[in-house]
Amino acid sequence: MKNLTYSLFTLFIVFMLSACGGGTESGNAAQSTDPAVVKTALKEKKDALQKLKAEINELEAHLAKIDTSAKRDERTEITTRKVRVKDFAHYVEVQGNVATAQEPGFASSETGGRIVQLLTKEDAFVKKGDLIAKVDLESIRKSIAEIETSLNLSKDMFERQEKLWKQNIGSEVQYLQAKSQVEQLQKTKERLEFELNKASVYAPMSGFIEKVMVKEGEICGPGTPIVQIVNTSALKVVAQVPEIYLGKVKRGEKVEVSFPALDEKQMATIIEMGRMINPNNRTFEIEVAINTKNGLIKPNLMASVSIKDIDKPKSVVVYDELIMQDVEGNNYVMILVDGKAKKQVVKLGTSYNNETTIESGLTGEETIIVKGARQVVNGDEVKAIEEATAEVR
Repeated sequence: MKNLTYSLFTLFIVFMLSACGGGTESGNAAQSTDPAVVKTALKEKKDALQKLKAEINELEAHLAKIDTSAKRDERTEITTRKVRVKDFAHYVEVQGNVATAQEPGFASSETGGRIVQLLTKEDAFVKKGDLIAKVDLESIRKSIAEIETSLNLSKDMFERQEKLWKQNIGSEVQYLQAKSQVEQLQKTKERLEFELNKASVYAPMSGFIEKVMVKEGEICGPGTPIVQIVNTSALKVVAQVPEIYLGKVKRGEKVEVSFPALDEKQMATIIEMGRMINPNNRTFEIEVAINTKNGLIKPNLMASVSIKDIDKPKSVVVYDELIMQDVEGNNYVMILVDGKAKKQVVKLGTSYNNETTIESGLTGEETIIVKGARQVVNGDEVKAIEEATAEVR
């Protein structure tokens, strides 16, 4: 290395001495008025310069061979990964709402009256058959008391008439009338006692009290709802699916349900499918049974249902970021072949979730360029510094 540097320096000194007055002939030629003398001197200098350049080039070439520190690797650095072959699925997302699997129920009085006792409150849990409220039916009690008085009198009259009838005293009509009177009063009493039982209002189903509609002390009419009961132990998501996916959706199929407000996802099953197409928006209804978990999922909560409509096993898949397009509109990726970048034109298939299937152009055995794919062109020598283990973002 030192010898080469010394040789270059020596050549430079020799050239400078020759050019700057190493002889009187040169100086004389510069002052001469004879063209022939000037031409001869100029040719000599040019020949000397050419010889010096040739020696310099020879030394530089030799230096490049023996001095590795002088070499520069100008190859573009890239990262690579094997082209992926995987089971590819495409999903369509539809919006829906959470609903109760069992329709909300109402506890109501079968007869009118004042609410004298309300035994529950909002958000309280009740079981089917629990006592909800009591209605004041004082008028019916008074009617029963009056009927009992009349019934006792009628029974006494009938007993007397019956004794006379057995003694062949009196007419049959009187006997039958007395008997009929007793029977009518007994039926009236039974009816009023049945109405009196309606003073107690019971829960028609198990669930939580969603709303209290009539307060204690207020008067309600027959059939008036007193409380609304919602069973949130079993919930479902109801969604509308465009009719073009009718052949892709089946009862019993697994779907992914997400709840944006809760940042939560879960796998669920389609339990019902609508039998009609809505003519207004060309959709059909599906119902998906969901897990209520810790009770955070509420009726009317918005949900998103992901339904698989395309399934392609063992497909060649490439991240969308690695797919480029040339000026002619061809889609291509950059692959690594024998240390060089190669432009590989591909035919694209289905895209979903930042991935696209490749219909043709790749077999799955190729090594694709990840980082640096947009910095190289076809035929560039490249330097693979590492293999990528994750997608490019």
